[in-house]
Parts: sequence; C-alpha cells; structure tokens
Amino acid sequence: MTVRKNSLTRAVQNEIVEVANTAVGNVRADQVTARRSTIRRAETDHLRAKQSAIMMGRSKNLHTSHTALGASATGQSNVRSSAVGINISGNAKLDTVAANWVIAGNVQANRLLSLAVIGGNVSGNVRSLLGTRSAIAFGIALGASSLIVRLLGRFLR
Repeated sequence: MTVRKNSLTRAVQNEIVEVANTAVGNVRADQVTARRSTIRRAETDHLRAKQSAIMMGRSKNLHTSHTALGASATGQSNVRSSAVGINISGNAKLDTVAANWVIAGNVQANRLLSLAVIGGNVSGNVRSLLGTRSAIAFGIALGASSLIVRLLGRFLR
C-alpha cells in the first residue's frame, strides 16, 4: 500500500506500507518505508525513513537518514545524520547523530552527541554530557534536594 502526497491518514495497516510526502497517524505493517513524511506511531519488522519525522517507532530493524525520531525501541538500529529523543535497541549503529538518551547492548558511534549513553559495549566517537562521575553526582544532588524539600514540607505543616 502506498500513501502519497497531501493526504492525512489516521491509520494504515498492510504487509508493506510506503509513505511519501504525507502525514500518517498509526502504521502497522511488516515493512514501512517513509520519505519526507510524518508518522505518529510505527509498529513494524523493518522501518526505513529518509527526511521524515517519526514520533514513536517500534521495529526489529530500523534504518533512518536525515530524520527526526522521538523514541524508538528496536532490535537493530542504524541511524545516520538524524536527531533522536530516546533510542533503545539491542545493537545501535549511529553516524552523526544528536540524541538525548541512547540505551543499547552494543553501541557503535561515529560523531554521537548525547545527554547519556548506556550500553554494554560502547565504541567510537561519543560525546556525552553525563559521564559516570557526573551522573552519580547528579543522582546524589537530586536525591538530597528531594529529601530537603520533603523535610521542609513536613516541618512547615
């Protein structure tokens, strides 16, 4: 099934879905290919996106290029020149990516800029805002400030 230009579709369900130059709400298929499109939620075995925006992608294999991706839960992800909110995957291959959180078993990165990277094996050029020490310090500071606010709340009652 092909969803083409200037159509706004709430839900699409088929074996193979190709979305081009349009906006789609929910897509459920074996294979989804998106070009210059917007997808709210995609559940698929194979997701390919180029110059698109995807709010939530759940798939076994993810391949994106020049795409904005809100959140993804995948077995294998290959992301190039994209922006990602949260990437949770078994194996992540990231090339020139800006991400908030990357959580993966194996991370291979080339120019990854991230708030935090959590992985069993992380390799490549990774710049993370929170390293191990700063993450521990942030957690302690957050816990202490929460405790102080609760104690002040009890004493002021």
